[in-house]
Amino acid sequence: MSLPFLIEIALLLSIAMAALFVQRGLIVLLMLLPATEVGGWVDPMTIAVKGVFDTHALLGLLILGGIVVSITRLSDLGGALMLKPMLVWIGFWLYGVTYPVFMDYSSFFYALKGSKEFLTVFAYFAVFLFVRTETEIKWGWRIVMGFGIYFSLLELAAQAFGTTLLSHLGYSFRKEISFMWKVYPQFWPVLLIALLHSYFEYALSVGRPFARIWIGSIGLLLTFYRSYLLATVTTAPLFSLFGRQKLSRVMVQGIAMTLVVVVGIAGVWVITVNRGGDMATLTDHFVSSGITEFDTQTGGAIVGREAVSKERRAIVERSPWFGYGFIDKDSQFGHQVRHYVRGDTLGFIDKGDVDVALKFGYAGRALLYATTLWMAWLLVRLARASKSNLLNVRALSIATLLVIFLIVQPVHAPLTYSFALLPLGIALGLLERERYLEARKPVPSQ
Repeated sequence: MSLPFLIEIALLLSIAMAALFVQRGLIVLLMLLPATEVGGWVDPMTIAVKGVFDTHALLGLLILGGIVVSITRLSDLGGALMLKPMLVWIGFWLYGVTYPVFMDYSSFFYALKGSKEFLTVFAYFAVFLFVRTETEIKWGWRIVMGFGIYFSLLELAAQAFGTTLLSHLGYSFRKEISFMWKVYPQFWPVLLIALLHSYFEYALSVGRPFARIWIGSIGLLLTFYRSYLLATVTTAPLFSLFGRQKLSRVMVQGIAMTLVVVVGIAGVWVITVNRGGDMATLTDHFVSSGITEFDTQTGGAIVGREAVSKERRAIVERSPWFGYGFIDKDSQFGHQVRHYVRGDTLGFIDKGDVDVALKFGYAGRALLYATTLWMAWLLVRLARASKSNLLNVRALSIATLLVIFLIVQPVHAPLTYSFALLPLGIALGLLERERYLEARKPVPSQ
């Protein structure tokens, strides 16, 4: 990496941080812009140095910078709701970096490099410490919601315009079925956060965001991640119970959520009917086949992933309880198992249970899942105790998100990859600061 390049990055970061002190909530924008490749319109390789510096390195610097410039606010963490669970996550990161060095699987540099995706969850600390006021929190949530709606509209536009639009974007894409496109936007779970936030606004009678729910549901449909879709439709209404809703109202909400999906499929059919789209094929592709696969443990997604994961399961069995930590493809152990490495690290994004075991072993997997459930439980308790309607909405949204991440572990790895961990860390940081401010509001006199 050349000295001029380092100076250029330092100058850009300095300008960005100076702007943040005018409106601190923009730290969320500063993270999501490079993460999402500016919505797909800027090639991330323009700021990359092969093998050394990339988008994740930039995100790491932003997170570290947010923490460092807020060092005087560290005492705010004393009563933070998520401090203990996040300390467990820090323990996972430390283990993942030091264990492969101790076992002579990797040098420290390559272990640190292999941890760069996992590190993004610590955006929680940067956002919580850097953001200070209610206005800044509102800005942060607006940015998250804005990116979520943008991704939903982008998915919809891809079906309408096809390669005319997609050829200008930096995102990968392919034909999913003969008349539809699957797009791979970076850090797409902001879409899921926006949808859950909108849904719980409706469920808790905070607002009537029907347009946002419809747009978000179509966006989730068009990601073609059936596991996330089915987990969302089944989990979100159940979590409404924790919002002190009557069972009858929760049942109505569940029916409404299902109807939204049906209307969404109908909307996609209207867009694609002139290209051969038919309702039966869409319903089977989005819903029916996913239910069948889950019920019988057969079908393209589950069987295909299981077939590819067999070799990686064999690697896990060589170190079943402790895993291997963060293994970069260029490390010593990375060279030994190079044939099984997809991307930059030893892992498997399409099988979360395998990926977690590769990194932390079976013992670590059990602890990570237990910690995730613990976080969801703490958020549910917060939602039941808080008197702020918006805080309740956000707490239940993130609690539901965490449970969805657990449900999809057999077919995806949101608990170990940055595409999900960065949005999760940002949302938790905003929520934590909102809770901190609410707890310090003066009690009205009688």
